[in-house]
Amino acid sequence: MVSGVDLSNTQNMKTIKSFSVSLPTKELREMERRAKQEKRTMSELVRELYRRYVSDAARQEFGRAVAALRDEAAGTVASRLTMRQIDAEITATRRSRRHSVKSAR
Repeated sequence: MVSGVDLSNTQNMKTIKSFSVSLPTKELREMERRAKQEKRTMSELVRELYRRYVSDAARQEFGRAVAALRDEAAGTVASRLTMRQIDAEITATRRSRRHSVKSAR
């Protein structure tokens, strides 16, 4: 017992679950070959594939959000600003915020 917690049963607790996947034989051989080349297990390869899938999905969602904002701004004055003007506005806003934070102290 450590700090009032019984750790005797934690050896039986699984933090990783297994599952099976059906793949065409050719794809499975390619995955096995790749895993061997990279000196990785198949599990590591599948985990990496999942992380990349999630990352790609987040990137796509971000792209859709940016496109929606552009569509929304298309009919406004903001759509006619140049990048230089936008950068100047951002710099001025940051400067103003820094100044107001210092004044509040």
